[in-house]
Amino acid sequence: MKGVIIAELVRWIEQAFSPAVADAVITRSNVPGDGVYTTVGNYSHTEALAMMGALSEISGEPVPVLADSYGFWLASRFMELYPDMFEGYTDAVTFLRDVDGQHHREVTKLYPDARTPSIVVDIDGEELTVSYGSHRPLADVAHGLVRGYIAYYGDDLEVIRDPGSPGPHAARFLVRAPSRGPAS
Repeated sequence: MKGVIIAELVRWIEQAFSPAVADAVITRSNVPGDGVYTTVGNYSHTEALAMMGALSEISGEPVPVLADSYGFWLASRFMELYPDMFEGYTDAVTFLRDVDGQHHREVTKLYPDARTPSIVVDIDGEELTVSYGSHRPLADVAHGLVRGYIAYYGDDLEVIRDPGSPGPHAARFLVRAPSRGPAS
């Protein structure tokens, strides 16, 4: 896993909880190097999972909820860190459509050893299906990222996770206009 993901996890914990909680998470999770990460380094995703587990124990929040919240926050951080990736996009649907084919390709040009997740987007009329697959169990983070990009672009869309999704390594998200209920 590229260091930017895990370094930003520590940053998120510091901001969303506190620096003291981040220190406690690092201590409790017993990660190598006392939780010091460089954004260009390579680290095992198990370190991020250990920190999420420790944060869950400390905060009382379930890991999936924390991972989703982190993904939502991470979307805005990616926009700050990599503004060129978002140039020319005016909506989340167009951006999401290009993640795998364009953005992940750029990541692997910069970091040939990077193993990016698979993001497949299918558009059917007004609905978009985003399919996530990875050797890392980070589907909850992916859910948060999709929600974060939609929020960034201000699109009036909802994200519904397919309850039949196979687990933490793969998930399908339906992105569509929110249900409005019967007119009164």
